[in-house]
Amino acid sequence: MQSKELSFEEFKKEVLHDYYIGWLSRNMSLIARKEVLGGKAKFGIFGDGKELPQIAMAKQFKAGDWRSGYYRDQTFLLAAGMTTPEIFFAQLYGETRTELNPDNGGRSFNNHFGTRIIDDEGHWKDLKNMKCTSSDISPTAGQMPRLVGLAMASKVYRNNKLLADSKFSTNGNEVAFGTIGDASTSEGHFFETINAAAVLQIPMVVSVWDDGYGISVPKSVQTAKESISKVMKGFEKGPRDKNGINIYTAKGWDYPGLCQAYEKGVKECRENHIPALFHIEELTQPAGHSTSGSHERYKSEKRLEWEKEYDGLNQMAKWLKESMIATQEELEAIENRARAEARKAQYEVFKSFHQALVAERDELVALINGRNCHCNASENSSVIEALVNDLLSAYT
Repeated sequence: MQSKELSFEEFKKEVLHDYYIGWLSRNMSLIARKEVLGGKAKFGIFGDGKELPQIAMAKQFKAGDWRSGYYRDQTFLLAAGMTTPEIFFAQLYGETRTELNPDNGGRSFNNHFGTRIIDDEGHWKDLKNMKCTSSDISPTAGQMPRLVGLAMASKVYRNNKLLADSKFSTNGNEVAFGTIGDASTSEGHFFETINAAAVLQIPMVVSVWDDGYGISVPKSVQTAKESISKVMKGFEKGPRDKNGINIYTAKGWDYPGLCQAYEKGVKECRENHIPALFHIEELTQPAGHSTSGSHERYKSEKRLEWEKEYDGLNQMAKWLKESMIATQEELEAIENRARAEARKAQYEVFKSFHQALVAERDELVALINGRNCHCNASENSSVIEALVNDLLSAYT
């Protein structure tokens, strides 16, 4: 889906790889949800239902670009080559070994990504040849203000010739990509960020994932006109305006439409430093908001049936078959491969996580059992032994 000319076979290979990434991410979400509900992880929040727009956006994300997003962006990170299923599950379990969880080292909950931009000697890495993400934070809309600084940096590098040889920028061609849920656009951070970007004319692309709800609250009671893109019309840049933003809308289940919209919009933003807002509507959330609730409690049967039909991956499969790009058998093979890859990653990561805990436990138990103190003959001895037995039974 790039602007360069592709043969049919090259096109097919790319599109089916996108389908694979979508299903890999979906299976990661579903497996991780079971891990939380089964007690192996404390909490989980995932990007299921948001796969297609994130894949389309990742196609336009280049070396030197930055992301400031939130906890539903796992598919984007996968598609951009910035994370793996293993890192995803390491985050879920709260893995503290940074070689296994380089994004946050267990300091945040899952789907909180971050690029290590300084090497082990304390030197800056060659950032203009890297894809980077700022460290995610949990407060909704908190990711927005930093986008202004990230995008403003590109403008400074483009306009200041003294910075031409910097390792941080290539002539200011870098774009800052932000993502946000539709409900969080009701917060002040969102409006302040869009206004600042519109005035400054900086290369900032913001994608709003709109699945119709803010947890259990429908957008009809939290967003004017039930559409953030309609609300933002006053910010739109006209042919005679000196500043403003470009606004694009697309359906979250329309794979070719999403690819075309992002290719056009990001190109304009990158070349001319006009901020862009992508309002991606009619997205779904198949497993609900998080592992802390059930969307069946507040969505109607009609809405749930619609979400099954317009699930982005189901619609992409329909398009692939109707366009004669792939057969049902080919798609099923891809889905099975994605499911197996996600399961393998979860198994291997939890095994490593569990073994590390067992090793630490055994080291502690050995120290306790090797003690030589007065407590051996005291009434405390039985208490200590009980604690040791609890440790031994905790990780079996």
